[in-house]
Parts: sequence; structure tokens; C-alpha cells
Amino acid sequence: MNAFNVLFRFVITPMFLFSGTFFPVERLPVYLKGVAYATPLYHGVALTRGFVLGTIEFRAALVHGGVLLAIVVLSLVLAYRALSWRLVD
Repeated sequence: MNAFNVLFRFVITPMFLFSGTFFPVERLPVYLKGVAYATPLYHGVALTRGFVLGTIEFRAALVHGGVLLAIVVLSLVLAYRALSWRLVD
């Protein structure tokens, strides 16, 4: 099985299903709300929806933006380590 197919089947598709893109997170069961809040797509959707509808609060925008920034920084650090590890070997 191709790694790209595995990524889409087990990471990307569930992230879309549990991020509030198509279905409100508030209507999910409690154990799935935690999964939704952990996805970066949820924070992007909440931030975008709040700006478009004009209902975003400053604190919520900071929280969602901060989480997205933290995910970007963590991803860059992990990518740098993986690349430098591969270049050394």
C-alpha cells in the first residue's frame, strides 16, 4: 500500500471529519471533541469562521493562532531534525 494512501485514509480524512469543517464540533460525543480540538484543521476552521462571520473574540483568535503557530514551529523543528539526520547518514 502506498504511504500517500495511508496518510490520506488514516490522517487527512479523519481530520476533516472531526474538525468542524462539515459537522459542528459541539454536536460530537465528548470523547470525539478531544480529538477535534487536537487537530490543526479545527483551529484553522474556527479562526476563519470567526473572522468571516465577525464573531471572533480577541482571546479566541490568539488561542487559535497560537496553536497553529506552535504546530508550524514544531513541524519545522521535526522536519529539520529528520532532514539533518538523513543528510548525516
